[in-house]
Amino acid sequence: MESKNTFLKRLAGFSLGPIIGAFISFIIVPVQTWLIDPTQLGKASMYTMAYGLSSLFIYLGIDQSYVREYNAEEDKKNLLWNSFIIPFIFSLIVMIIYLIFYKQISNLLFGSEEKLIINILALSLPFSVIYRFNILNIRMKEKAKLYSLIEILNKLILLCVIVINLVFFNRNFKGVIQSQFLSIVIISIITTFININDWKYKLKFNKKLLKKIILFGLPLIPASIMSWILNSMDKIALRAWSDFESIGLYSAAFKIVGIIIIVQQAFATFWSPTVYRWYENNVAKEKYEIVSNKLNSIMILLFGFIILFKDFIIKILSPEYSEASVIIPFLMFYPIMYTLSETTQMGISFSRKTYYNIIVTGVSGGINILGNYLLVPKYGALGASISTGISYIIFFWLRTIISRFLWVKLNIKRHIISTIMMIFFAFLSIMYNNFIINFFSFILIVIYTFKDIKSAFYYIKSIINFKIQKSSDK
Repeated sequence: MESKNTFLKRLAGFSLGPIIGAFISFIIVPVQTWLIDPTQLGKASMYTMAYGLSSLFIYLGIDQSYVREYNAEEDKKNLLWNSFIIPFIFSLIVMIIYLIFYKQISNLLFGSEEKLIINILALSLPFSVIYRFNILNIRMKEKAKLYSLIEILNKLILLCVIVINLVFFNRNFKGVIQSQFLSIVIISIITTFININDWKYKLKFNKKLLKKIILFGLPLIPASIMSWILNSMDKIALRAWSDFESIGLYSAAFKIVGIIIIVQQAFATFWSPTVYRWYENNVAKEKYEIVSNKLNSIMILLFGFIILFKDFIIKILSPEYSEASVIIPFLMFYPIMYTLSETTQMGISFSRKTYYNIIVTGVSGGINILGNYLLVPKYGALGASISTGISYIIFFWLRTIISRFLWVKLNIKRHIISTIMMIFFAFLSIMYNNFIINFFSFILIVIYTFKDIKSAFYYIKSIINFKIQKSSDK
């Protein structure tokens, strides 16, 4: 069993890239908001939504099968090729469909004919699959430093390309989209060269292996589509009942919430390979509970911090985006509840009963559709954020309850208290939007998490002292 020091070192190694990468992404936010108006950002967000749906669909859930089977399969190269080939072929099929029906897709997304943009969307898909399996291969090998380096490089490339494009060429949504395309092409080529030895392998179709990964992945397809509905119904509703400016404001608020998505991405990257290894090694349930509770403290602290300083953070954006501030509180439930659910839903994955994901995302997505239908026409982007937040609270509890039914019953008392606190503070923030009220909310959160903050501080201090002592001994 790995020591606490080893666990934290690996967590830090995997977290470094996503954290620095997210910081670079945060720099990109004001670059975009100062150079393009909310309407243009809204159109760029519609493209991102379409790209997200396409990516979820073309993987056929097989990328998750690759993660699930990695530690169980001895021939890693064979697993890589057998997992990669089906999504790649499917991406080419979808690409051709997009190229043929570009008019219909373009009008649906943008309300105008944008052939170039749909062509870019189509051509992005094969590169998306290549990059996905390249980065998964590095991640599953647990090469933390290399993974982090690639994450940082990816964001730096995007930052450079987007600044050059928006400043000198296209100061509109097309410039943003073109930059994203160039970025995915460049990083796909780089990661392919890094993994070149793993790709040097004569493909042998393994029927037994293919059947296993397809059976694991297939139930994830409808779940993935429903997950997309859960994630994108807000933008669809705003597109139907509002305008591109509202979508732009909503997207700007979502980029501020990206501060929490930093933690989500960093933790998820590390947690997936770790949790399956723990399961194979029969690690005690108490270890899962410790991780879940510590993560809970980090998340609720971030929640309180962002609510307290959201009006200051939003000033980083251009004055045109100031109305985005009130949208932030409930939007934070998306990354928070999703990330926490990763530590409470393991029973679904361990039991291989991934069809339960269909129930979870179906119910949550249905509630999101209803919520947007009721709230968006009256409250616009604020209504969309409330609907999304409530949907993800339900998403978390469905995943948690089903997992408890399928596997061990982890202690969830802390999650119950935290959920109630965050809902209460979010409503206070949008109703009054008062710094004093937000400050007292934050103080209560600090008191609630003080024990974990204190233990984390002393542990970090002990590591620093140990490093200093070790250096002096040399």
